[in-house]
Amino acid sequence: MRSVSFSRMGKSRAVYRSHIFLIAAVLCGTAVAGNLNPFYDNVQTDEGSFFAVRPFYSHTVVEEGEIRDYLWPVYSRKAFKNEKTSRAVIFWFTHHFDADEETPRHRRWLLPFYFQGRDVNDDGYFALFPLGGTIHEFLGRDRIAFALFPLFAKSRINEVKTTSVLWPVYSRTRGDGIQRDRVFPLFGKSSLAGQYKKRFILWPFWNSARYDYPGESGTSWILFPLCGRGRLEHERTLWLIPPFFRFTDGAKQDRIYCPWPFFQKVESERYEKLYFWPLWGEKQFDEGLHHRTFLLWPFFWSEKSREAYVMRTRRMALPFFYLEKERLSEEGVPEEEWAEVSSYWKIWPLMSWQREGHTSRFRLLELWPIRNSAPVERNWAPLWTLYKRTNTNGLIRKDVLWFAWRSEREPDAARAEWSLLKGLLAYKREAESRSFRAFWFMRFGE
Repeated sequence: MRSVSFSRMGKSRAVYRSHIFLIAAVLCGTAVAGNLNPFYDNVQTDEGSFFAVRPFYSHTVVEEGEIRDYLWPVYSRKAFKNEKTSRAVIFWFTHHFDADEETPRHRRWLLPFYFQGRDVNDDGYFALFPLGGTIHEFLGRDRIAFALFPLFAKSRINEVKTTSVLWPVYSRTRGDGIQRDRVFPLFGKSSLAGQYKKRFILWPFWNSARYDYPGESGTSWILFPLCGRGRLEHERTLWLIPPFFRFTDGAKQDRIYCPWPFFQKVESERYEKLYFWPLWGEKQFDEGLHHRTFLLWPFFWSEKSREAYVMRTRRMALPFFYLEKERLSEEGVPEEEWAEVSSYWKIWPLMSWQREGHTSRFRLLELWPIRNSAPVERNWAPLWTLYKRTNTNGLIRKDVLWFAWRSEREPDAARAEWSLLKGLLAYKREAESRSFRAFWFMRFGE
């Protein structure tokens, strides 16, 4: 019995060793064949190059610059023409606008605490928030200076200057016909020379305004939350329990909220809107050049926009479905006959399909919810792509399980080939010739 047991054990060990040898052979053959996708990529083209060790690092080179990603979105660097930028997550940010100059315009920000740089006028700045300092070209302001924010702050946009103390309590603004004063929420007033004067008392309870626009002069007031009135030369407005009920009757605009946001209707020269929120809604601009509707907000959306000679259509069932098409708009040709130049749809997180010109691609899975984010395509998308089919001018390629199976077919050239693990098993047909390959090195046929 013991001898039989040892015999069986020896056979088991032999089988085990043979399995280990086979697995090692497969792995070695795969590595020899270069099948390290999707973790490794190294591509050279006429336009540039791409190298990646996913998801840790990727390097893209094109004619006008380069991009380096380090475990994106942890850190990335970009050089484009004469500019260089870097970003770490969403907090650390640098930007050198004229990188080749001796003292380039630049920014080094660690949001929201550290700000240092040199602006377009070659003036340097530095700030530690909330302790103090100055920041240039930030939040739409040319310059912001502060000390122990919100205790004291000053800002400037062109020649308009604002001083704040205990923001947002006290604020004073002067410049270029603009005057604004505020002791929030007690009292505030603002005016723009020749256009309007506005004020509030115990905001939001009392607000009033006088307008001096040519052909649109008049007054308005709101006693929140009770009522309000607006009287312009060619328009009358009544608010009841603002902002829920509004009735505007004018030469350029009619508007009804009854009540907002559930029923909204707007008719004007360039803008129309009709909402039965959240069930259905529609609005359009510029005589239908931009049109948008929703159903069961915020889940189902449809959009159409026309720019120059392109009509763009979008359909969305958030967050699972997205479709976009672009067509060339032609005068005198019915819309249904316009030529389609691109098409894209995605069923998240399962699959997507897109076509541009004579190139198309189908892919699954699609774990990223946004369409074709460039950093995701470089660093992450290949890792979860289980199947991809591309058609480029009649050349059809299929990749399965991270390129474990690959096939190519070109019907016009009577060419077809496929391979398992890049040569464990492979077949190729071209015109009248046939060839077969096994274990990467053994070849049969002509």
